Amino acid sequence: MTLQARVAGAWALMHPGPSLLTVAAYVLCAVLAAGAHPALGALALTALGMACMQFSISALNDYRDRAADARNPNKRKPLVLGAVSPGFALWSAVILAAAMFASFIPFGLVSVVLAGIFLGLGFAYDLGVKATPFSGLMLGLAFPTIPLLAWNIFAHLTPALFTVLPLGLALGLGIHLADAIPDAEADAAAGVRGLTQALGKHAPLVCVAAFYSASVFCIELTVFRPFQEEFLLARAAAFVSITLVTIAIISFRTPHLLDAVRFKRFFPFLMGSAFMTVIAWFIAVAV
Repeated sequence: MTLQARVAGAWALMHPGPSLLTVAAYVLCAVLAAGAHPALGALALTALGMACMQFSISALNDYRDRAADARNPNKRKPLVLGAVSPGFALWSAVILAAAMFASFIPFGLVSVVLAGIFLGLGFAYDLGVKATPFSGLMLGLAFPTIPLLAWNIFAHLTPALFTVLPLGLALGLGIHLADAIPDAEADAAAGVRGLTQALGKHAPLVCVAAFYSASVFCIELTVFRPFQEEFLLARAAAFVSITLVTIAIISFRTPHLLDAVRFKRFFPFLMGSAFMTVIAWFIAVAV
């Protein structure tokens, strides 16, 4: 195998798409926390740390799944293709995790702990939790650490910011189910016993309920606070989120909610709902 193919395989091992999207989300949070003027050195170092974290989780994921991936003819993973070795994947995960901690150490113990929580949840997911009913919980617990980490480094943590925890749980559950439902039957045939399989026919209902709950939660954040124009914007964003979920449900035509093709087709409506809900939370709490 050529050097170019091995380099491409090593890059694919890092799952660059979702990994860099998470880094972009962190950078956005950091910019908002710093009032659009973050210290560039701190931003670069912590963004690098976030990239190392995501790459480490991705490498361990492919290392852990290499046997199952090899049995699936549709999987074109670098370990299956022989572009990288299992040892390379495992040592990449270890070295990148160490690099992550080194990147956050200059910013204090709280930052190290928050980054470590995200990494630990990602590793737990890789090492078997994703095949259990607790799979959706990992997303819901991990991603709220991104804004908390950014505010801890570039501003300061306030009690209001911790409302991201119930919001993250709801959205994490909804996104996990929305992503897993189309492949639920194939995953069950492969022996996966995750949250989608545990919920069975109720999975679509729980999924849309989670998105609705997140939107309503953002509206509730503004109800008992002094009037500000920003809160009207937050409510408007939350109502857009609710509308998108409702459109998705109507499009599904409720009797066919279990149709995997339909669910995959209207996945963008649910992701749009999640996006608008996050905007609503930022306006209501963080901006």
